Amino acid sequence: MKKNRIFAKLLMLTLATTMFAGCGAPKTATSPSAEAATGADLVLKNGVVQTMVNENDTAQAVAVKGGKIIYVGDNAGAQKFVGDKTEVIDLAGQMVTPGFMDGHLHGPGAWLTKLYEISLSDSKTNEEYLDVVKKFVKAHPELEVYTGGRFSLNIYQKADGSNPGPGKADLDAICSDKPVYIWDTSHHSIWCNSKALEMAGITKNTPNPQGGLITRDTSGEVTGYLTDTAADLVSAKMPAVQYSEEQQIGAMEKFQEQCASYGITGFTDIGERVSYDVIKKMDAEGKLTLRTRLVPIADPGEKPENMIKKVNNLKATDTGLVKAGTVKLFYDGVTEGGTAVFLEPYTKAAGKGDHWMGEPIWQNAEYENMITALDAAGIQVHVHAIGDGAVNETLTAYEKAQAANGEHDSRHTITHVCEIKNADIQRMAKLKVVAALQFLWMYGDDFYKLESAYVGKDRALSFYPTKNMLDAGIVLAGASDGAVSPFKVLDEIEVGVTRNSPYPGEEDTDMHRWPEQSLTAYQMLKAYTTNIAYENFEEKEIGTVEVGKRADLVVLGRNILKCNPKQISDTPIVYTISDGRIVYKNAESK
Repeated sequence: MKKNRIFAKLLMLTLATTMFAGCGAPKTATSPSAEAATGADLVLKNGVVQTMVNENDTAQAVAVKGGKIIYVGDNAGAQKFVGDKTEVIDLAGQMVTPGFMDGHLHGPGAWLTKLYEISLSDSKTNEEYLDVVKKFVKAHPELEVYTGGRFSLNIYQKADGSNPGPGKADLDAICSDKPVYIWDTSHHSIWCNSKALEMAGITKNTPNPQGGLITRDTSGEVTGYLTDTAADLVSAKMPAVQYSEEQQIGAMEKFQEQCASYGITGFTDIGERVSYDVIKKMDAEGKLTLRTRLVPIADPGEKPENMIKKVNNLKATDTGLVKAGTVKLFYDGVTEGGTAVFLEPYTKAAGKGDHWMGEPIWQNAEYENMITALDAAGIQVHVHAIGDGAVNETLTAYEKAQAANGEHDSRHTITHVCEIKNADIQRMAKLKVVAALQFLWMYGDDFYKLESAYVGKDRALSFYPTKNMLDAGIVLAGASDGAVSPFKVLDEIEVGVTRNSPYPGEEDTDMHRWPEQSLTAYQMLKAYTTNIAYENFEEKEIGTVEVGKRADLVVLGRNILKCNPKQISDTPIVYTISDGRIVYKNAESK
């Protein structure tokens, strides 16, 4: 009997320990040593801490000191880290996750447009666009050039699905003596006046460049709407628009505030509208609150050795918050511009003939050479590929790089991946290529309407096979492509779960797009935390709530893994914590 009682006590102790481990406490808690003696900077208690170590690994409390997590466990253990100067926040059951990240974002530059350029973001019709342009030109007679964005192609779509885009005559009527050029929502096409075309040397006899289209009317006259590399012909000839360091810092600060209100603590920064020197200066002065991956762009004609030198120079000054090591390439354009590269033809509505499948921006030999050289130098490649033809060739280029340089931990990435063949899903998984996906595009939105017109409804509905990709073993990283799309992470997570609109007035309607490809809320949360940390080679520093990692955290007003999926987008961001600093506090929080 005595042996049985002893066995029973041991069994109960074992079970209790196992249950406690399920809450994550012993697994991730640290011993109350020096940190406990001096006190933590911040303690979050009485919450649901989703550590992202695995789906069942949760805790009640987190302690932070010096920007690092020093304790994860239960409330009683956290109390040992409370000192005289510790800020203690009672979460009252609210959820804590790693800080959200965005794996492909052009964010800071959009604020330059909002603050200093023609901004069409609040306009919905051609007439409203022209009114904004007219007021801006009148208010800024000192400028040599007028630029900005972003107009929506949807408003120019005709009943037959064709889309001529906007015209130069409307802009000529406002300003004829100075160049005007305005980017579209995708930033793949521009609308310009006659003066801009004249300065770029574009006439009715100018041929389409590789990977771009000059739109013409029935008489062959250039209309003023140009896509991809044709748009680049114009922008390259425009007077340089310079922004002061003060203006760039102002734009970056506005962007940081917006990100913090969304729970975003880190992003993959595509492009250089806010200079890297400005970002690094802000970091040195303690003004940077976003963990930033710098990603310069390589265009056709660029020498690989120049890009390698540029990236290595950036890496030489890496800091805790700012890192480099990645280059972006554009292989194709966009579906709605008729410039994405597919394996099957566009419809007649695209207006490019019966056998048009798009044209790549790069010649394949030059493209493959660039990727192989970057890979050999240990530089990650991040490719824009929309169509299944672009995805196919990019995977071929990655295969050739691997064959030349040997298999290594490259974590090369393809962003967008709108259409992909099943065989290429398997290839992508085998090559361990990361997919940086725009989940907000995965329902029946305005982009879907344009895509349906240009490739057919059935094909458009088959875009974004996310479940098939995840099941094959591909790492899916959340990537808004902001400011092409909004970058509110909770909206994106909801779309990934529902494949329907996340917006009031629409989420109860049928705007679904291949709902069988939906993911779970946990899988989506992983896409915007752990998987982006992996994409950016930072999984040892961030992406999970564990002792020793940087304290990038977000506090949510409800548990998004347990609520009705339609409530995910409505969930309040209560606190955003970057590197241990509270950078956002909801005004309605306690």
